[in-house]
Amino acid sequence: MSFLDNYEDKLIMNAEKLKHPVMPLLSWDIHMNNFTNKNQLNRDIIGLKKLIKKNRVAVNVVDELLKNNAVIVVTSKDLVIEFASSNMVEMSGYLVEEILGKTPKMFQGPKTNKQLSKQIRASVNKEESFEATLINYKKDKSVYNCHIKGYPVFNSKGELVNYVAVEHAA
Repeated sequence: MSFLDNYEDKLIMNAEKLKHPVMPLLSWDIHMNNFTNKNQLNRDIIGLKKLIKKNRVAVNVVDELLKNNAVIVVTSKDLVIEFASSNMVEMSGYLVEEILGKTPKMFQGPKTNKQLSKQIRASVNKEESFEATLINYKKDKSVYNCHIKGYPVFNSKGELVNYVAVEHAA
Protein backbone atom coordinates (compact mmCIF):
# COMPACT_ATOMS: atom_id res chain seq x y z
CA MET A 1 0.00 0.00 0.00
CA SER A 2 2.99 2.33 0.22
CA PHE A 3 2.68 2.81 -3.53
CA LEU A 4 -0.77 4.33 -3.05
CA ASP A 5 0.48 6.55 -0.24
CA ASN A 6 3.21 7.87 -2.53
CA TYR A 7 0.69 8.32 -5.31
CA GLU A 8 -1.62 10.36 -3.09
CA ASP A 9 1.27 12.51 -1.83
CA LYS A 10 2.41 13.23 -5.38
CA LEU A 11 -1.16 13.96 -6.45
CA ILE A 12 -1.60 16.48 -3.63
CA MET A 13 1.72 18.18 -4.39
CA ASN A 14 0.90 18.41 -8.09
CA ALA A 15 -2.68 19.57 -7.46
CA GLU A 16 -1.45 22.46 -5.34
CA LYS A 17 0.47 23.79 -8.36
CA LEU A 18 -2.63 23.73 -10.61
CA LYS A 19 -5.28 26.42 -10.82
CA HIS A 20 -8.07 23.81 -10.93
CA PRO A 21 -8.40 20.88 -8.56
CA VAL A 22 -7.68 17.45 -9.95
CA MET A 23 -10.02 14.61 -9.20
CA PRO A 24 -8.74 11.06 -8.83
CA LEU A 25 -9.67 8.59 -11.53
CA LEU A 26 -12.02 6.71 -9.20
CA SER A 27 -14.31 9.72 -8.94
CA TRP A 28 -14.75 9.69 -12.72
CA ASP A 29 -15.78 6.04 -12.55
CA ILE A 30 -18.43 6.92 -9.99
CA HIS A 31 -19.53 9.91 -12.06
CA MET A 32 -19.85 7.85 -15.26
CA ASN A 33 -21.87 5.20 -13.43
CA ASN A 34 -24.27 7.87 -12.19
CA PHE A 35 -24.34 9.58 -15.59
CA THR A 36 -25.18 6.30 -17.35
CA ASN A 37 -27.98 5.54 -14.87
CA LYS A 38 -29.47 9.02 -15.33
CA ASN A 39 -29.35 8.65 -19.13
CA GLN A 40 -31.16 5.31 -18.93
CA LEU A 41 -33.77 6.82 -16.63
CA ASN A 42 -34.28 9.74 -19.04
CA ARG A 43 -34.78 7.31 -21.95
CA ASP A 44 -37.33 5.41 -19.88
CA ILE A 45 -39.20 8.62 -19.06
CA ILE A 46 -39.27 9.72 -22.71
CA GLY A 47 -40.68 6.33 -23.76
CA LEU A 48 -43.32 6.39 -21.05
CA LYS A 49 -44.34 9.98 -21.83
CA LYS A 50 -44.91 8.99 -25.46
CA LEU A 51 -47.22 6.21 -24.28
CA ILE A 52 -49.09 8.59 -21.97
CA LYS A 53 -49.48 11.21 -24.70
CA LYS A 54 -50.73 8.65 -27.20
CA ASN A 55 -53.16 6.82 -24.90
CA ARG A 56 -55.02 7.11 -21.63
CA VAL A 57 -52.99 5.54 -18.84
CA ALA A 58 -54.71 4.87 -15.51
CA VAL A 59 -51.60 5.46 -13.39
CA ASN A 60 -48.78 7.98 -13.52
CA VAL A 61 -46.06 5.54 -14.52
CA VAL A 62 -43.39 8.25 -14.62
CA ASP A 63 -44.03 9.02 -10.94
CA GLU A 64 -43.88 5.31 -10.10
CA LEU A 65 -40.56 5.02 -11.90
CA LEU A 66 -39.06 8.11 -10.28
CA LYS A 67 -40.44 7.99 -6.75
CA ASN A 68 -40.69 4.28 -6.13
CA ASN A 69 -37.98 2.96 -8.45
CA ALA A 70 -40.59 0.59 -9.85
CA VAL A 71 -39.93 -1.54 -12.88
CA ILE A 72 -42.37 -0.54 -15.61
CA VAL A 73 -43.38 -3.08 -18.25
CA VAL A 74 -45.69 -2.23 -21.14
CA THR A 75 -47.26 -5.02 -23.15
CA SER A 76 -49.51 -5.13 -26.15
CA LYS A 77 -53.13 -6.10 -25.54
CA ASP A 78 -51.96 -9.67 -26.30
CA LEU A 79 -49.36 -9.37 -23.50
CA VAL A 80 -46.29 -9.19 -25.75
CA ILE A 81 -43.68 -7.01 -24.04
CA GLU A 82 -43.14 -3.77 -25.98
CA PHE A 83 -41.30 -1.68 -23.37
CA ALA A 84 -39.51 -2.23 -20.09
CA SER A 85 -37.67 0.25 -17.93
CA SER A 86 -33.92 -0.16 -17.77
CA ASN A 87 -34.02 -1.11 -14.08
CA MET A 88 -35.52 -4.44 -15.17
CA VAL A 89 -32.00 -5.88 -15.13
CA GLU A 90 -31.64 -5.13 -11.42
CA MET A 91 -34.83 -7.00 -10.55
CA SER A 92 -34.72 -9.94 -12.95
CA GLY A 93 -31.23 -10.14 -14.39
CA TYR A 94 -32.61 -9.72 -17.92
CA LEU A 95 -31.58 -6.87 -20.17
CA VAL A 96 -34.49 -5.01 -21.75
CA GLU A 97 -33.45 -6.26 -25.20
CA GLU A 98 -33.76 -9.85 -24.00
CA ILE A 99 -37.42 -9.57 -23.02
CA LEU A 100 -38.86 -7.40 -25.79
CA GLY A 101 -41.19 -9.41 -28.02
CA LYS A 102 -41.73 -12.07 -25.36
CA THR A 103 -44.55 -12.52 -22.87
CA PRO A 104 -44.35 -12.21 -19.07
CA LYS A 105 -44.68 -16.00 -18.88
CA MET A 106 -40.92 -16.06 -19.45
CA PHE A 107 -40.54 -15.11 -15.76
CA GLN A 108 -42.69 -17.99 -14.53
CA GLY A 109 -41.62 -21.45 -13.47
CA PRO A 110 -42.52 -24.42 -11.30
CA LYS A 111 -42.99 -22.38 -8.09
CA THR A 112 -45.21 -19.74 -9.76
CA ASN A 113 -48.78 -19.97 -8.48
CA LYS A 114 -50.77 -21.22 -11.51
CA GLN A 115 -54.12 -20.26 -9.97
CA LEU A 116 -52.95 -16.69 -9.43
CA SER A 117 -51.66 -16.58 -13.02
CA LYS A 118 -55.12 -17.66 -14.22
CA GLN A 119 -56.74 -14.91 -12.12
CA ILE A 120 -54.44 -12.32 -13.71
CA ARG A 121 -55.29 -13.67 -17.16
CA ALA A 122 -59.00 -13.44 -16.35
CA SER A 123 -58.57 -9.77 -15.35
CA VAL A 124 -56.68 -9.09 -18.57
CA ASN A 125 -59.42 -10.79 -20.61
CA LYS A 126 -62.01 -8.59 -18.86
CA GLU A 127 -59.78 -5.52 -19.51
CA GLU A 128 -59.58 -4.81 -15.78
CA SER A 129 -56.79 -3.73 -13.45
CA PHE A 130 -55.18 -6.35 -11.24
CA GLU A 131 -52.75 -6.61 -8.34
CA ALA A 132 -50.86 -9.72 -7.29
CA THR A 133 -47.60 -11.01 -5.86
CA LEU A 134 -46.11 -13.88 -7.84
CA ILE A 135 -43.01 -15.97 -7.51
CA ASN A 136 -40.99 -15.14 -10.61
CA TYR A 137 -37.71 -16.45 -11.90
CA LYS A 138 -34.59 -14.42 -12.66
CA LYS A 139 -32.34 -15.06 -15.62
CA ASP A 140 -30.06 -17.14 -13.37
CA LYS A 141 -33.12 -19.28 -12.40
CA SER A 142 -33.25 -17.98 -8.82
CA VAL A 143 -36.70 -16.97 -7.55
CA TYR A 144 -38.01 -13.66 -6.30
CA ASN A 145 -41.40 -12.37 -5.19
CA CYS A 146 -42.71 -9.85 -7.69
CA HIS A 147 -45.53 -7.52 -6.67
CA ILE A 148 -47.38 -6.46 -9.82
CA LYS A 149 -50.04 -3.84 -10.37
CA GLY A 150 -51.44 -4.09 -13.89
CA TYR A 151 -53.44 -1.37 -15.60
CA PRO A 152 -55.25 -1.49 -18.94
CA VAL A 153 -54.46 1.33 -21.37
CA PHE A 154 -57.22 2.51 -23.71
CA ASN A 155 -57.00 4.72 -26.78
CA SER A 156 -59.27 7.70 -27.41
CA LYS A 157 -61.91 5.36 -28.87
CA GLY A 158 -61.99 3.33 -25.64
CA GLU A 159 -60.23 0.33 -27.20
CA LEU A 160 -57.67 -1.65 -25.19
CA VAL A 161 -54.22 -1.07 -26.68
CA ASN A 162 -51.74 -1.91 -23.92
CA TYR A 163 -51.27 -3.12 -20.39
CA VAL A 164 -48.89 -1.31 -18.05
CA ALA A 165 -47.42 -3.26 -15.16
CA VAL A 166 -45.80 -1.51 -12.22
CA GLU A 167 -43.55 -4.07 -10.55
CA HIS A 168 -41.47 -4.29 -7.37
CA ALA A 169 -39.40 -7.10 -5.96
CA ALA A 170 -41.37 -7.92 -2.80
